[in-house]
Amino acid sequence: MRHKLALLLGLARLAALADAHTIFTTLYINDVSQGDGTCVRMSRDPSTCTSPVDGIRSKDMACGANGQEPVAFTCPAPAGAKLTFQWRLWANAQQPGVIDESHKGPCAVYAKQLDDMKRGSAAGTGWFKFWDEGYDEEAGLWCTEKLMRADGLLSVRIPAGLPAGNWLFRPELLALQNAHEGDPQFYVGCAQVFVESADAPLALSVPADRSVSIPGHVSAGDPGLTFNIYTDDPKLPYPVPGPAVFVPPSSSSSSVSAATDNKKAPSSVMRQRIGGVPADYLIKNANWIGVEVAAYSTEAGCWAAAEDCWVQADACYDAAPPSGNRNCRVWERKCRGINDACEAGDFRDGPPARGLRLVSEEPQPPARIPAAANEVQDERGGKGKEEHEDEESSSQGGGDGDRTSEAAPPPPCPTETGDLPDWAGVGGDGPVIITVTEIVTAPAATQTSNGRRARRGLRFR
Repeated sequence: MRHKLALLLGLARLAALADAHTIFTTLYINDVSQGDGTCVRMSRDPSTCTSPVDGIRSKDMACGANGQEPVAFTCPAPAGAKLTFQWRLWANAQQPGVIDESHKGPCAVYAKQLDDMKRGSAAGTGWFKFWDEGYDEEAGLWCTEKLMRADGLLSVRIPAGLPAGNWLFRPELLALQNAHEGDPQFYVGCAQVFVESADAPLALSVPADRSVSIPGHVSAGDPGLTFNIYTDDPKLPYPVPGPAVFVPPSSSSSSVSAATDNKKAPSSVMRQRIGGVPADYLIKNANWIGVEVAAYSTEAGCWAAAEDCWVQADACYDAAPPSGNRNCRVWERKCRGINDACEAGDFRDGPPARGLRLVSEEPQPPARIPAAANEVQDERGGKGKEEHEDEESSSQGGGDGDRTSEAAPPPPCPTETGDLPDWAGVGGDGPVIITVTEIVTAPAATQTSNGRRARRGLRFR
């Protein structure tokens, strides 16, 4: 009986890991966390949010499930800033992990400019890829293996030549464990970012062979999608799917040097005017904020403030993505404090702790954030490596910031953590090993809430 139980437990653990996929949950700008889910388009379904995209022809290839729907906030970043995308095995960090170690494959980052973040379509034309990495033959590691060793953090620098305006930045992972059987698994998400630059907000000119539609940037028969990672004689180098990398030429604008050389940016820099996180919030959970209720000094005013607070709490829970609702519960405690004051007949100078920002309970960010993977770029005109190789062959006749969990304005220049290993040689003792300690499946564990707490003693006046 004991052996049978051990077998069942082992099968349960294997079943959990079979569903152990990954999701992009958190954006960092110049090493500053913008908050779990803030400015991030992700699946709204906790039970399937870590699953791969269902078919390469699906519109979900653009920004994942529900990725056609904009989120409330767009985060500002200076041209040339460092973006870091955090990937998790469990969306709400209920357990540690990045992606199952069997999910080996390449990574890429794409960008698309939108005239209007709310009305523009993620799916469709206008995408280009400005960085990718497949299999590092020297290190003997796939990009996803490096991602695991970096605690799920993938950093890239925004091309300094991007014009000001609204941009979607799309990290893409491809897991190849079943690719030889016709089942390549894509994991994608999108960050809404307003690039602040002195360059006019004009449409970027991307070469026709580098500009792609998503879906449509890969095909089922592409060598990179059918690659057998188990063969003893793999056909290397690995052909990373999608278009060749394109890095927009750097501008001579002083705003670019300000972002990268720690100089004061000129006054002509275009700043974000709408869609940012308001400054007057008390607590933030993903793309929801709680704002202070009206001051009161009477019983009627107290109960009106309590009702306003609970309405905001409901909105917080309704808006919470799979990355969690911890700060909804923080806000809920504020509502209970107002309720308690009303019940006790304490209506003086309300609400309690008026105007004080609440303390976030989101998971602490990793201790170290890696340098940008595209940090070493060809300086001649700011073009990508592959584009320069094409030109060269033709010419030759052939061929530590303040890492708070709340959104904060990024510092004027990127800050690096010098003790971190190079992305091309990420150190450590090997891939993260996930130990399953409960008989649960990963999708079930991504559920984000203990449920709304009952409104104790709330009265309507």
